[in-house]
Amino acid sequence: MPTLESLPVELLYEIFIFALNETLPCCSRHVYSVFKYAPLSVQAEYVVLQSLPTDDLASKVLRFPICTLPVLKTILRNPSYAALLSKHSRTKVKLPRWLFQSLAPSPRPRVVGMKKQRPKEPWSSEDAPIPLLRFLLEEPRIPNPDWNHRDGYPLAKAVTAGFIPLVRFLLENGASPACKGGLAVRVAINKKDLGLVKMLIEPDGSVKDADGRKVRRRRIEDRVKVSPEMLKVAVKVDARDIVQYFIKEKGCVPNMQTVLMMTSGL
Repeated sequence: MPTLESLPVELLYEIFIFALNETLPCCSRHVYSVFKYAPLSVQAEYVVLQSLPTDDLASKVLRFPICTLPVLKTILRNPSYAALLSKHSRTKVKLPRWLFQSLAPSPRPRVVGMKKQRPKEPWSSEDAPIPLLRFLLEEPRIPNPDWNHRDGYPLAKAVTAGFIPLVRFLLENGASPACKGGLAVRVAINKKDLGLVKMLIEPDGSVKDADGRKVRRRRIEDRVKVSPEMLKVAVKVDARDIVQYFIKEKGCVPNMQTVLMMTSGL
């Protein structure tokens, strides 16, 4: 009696699409490998059919981790799928957690006696998920992303990872550091990174000349108001440069509890 492992891969693809069962690839290593390296057209068809019916197809297809940029482009190359995306999409695309969950901060400096770690390359504007986010922003057949989905989760994760190009990209396109009580700012404070704190709070108000050189700076309202709670966090982690920035430049007045912490040397 034939088994799944003995079937031609083309027939396995048909079974995969017909069943629309996400656990099917887990039945054996061979079957898992077949589906993992399936053609983009097979992955695209599975993602679209698995997402229907829905009134928010763009957000639904992105929930699948296999919906990478090449798969998404394959979906849009199919006229039928592209029409479905345009017809069954809301005004904003909800960004899925998996795009940002794998982001992790750079390893801490090596302690004497620990195994030597290979230094991590700095983040670039071509590291995931920026290319996919840029495509979503530029593709007219897909609504613009909701950058503040899940209480600003994308920005908070980017700050946690120290992914500066992603932080800058999100801020430039409307992500707000004020979400969830200024969580992204508080994370940056805990990292004792004054430059990152300033990036989150102050928009880039520079004006450029015809050659692209910055000539002056416009006064623009801060993205988020510095709160006594943020100042308290800075005092607690002994980020003195951030404390001075909050008090002297942003005019934040410490509450009594923070004053006591400052006078006690904390």
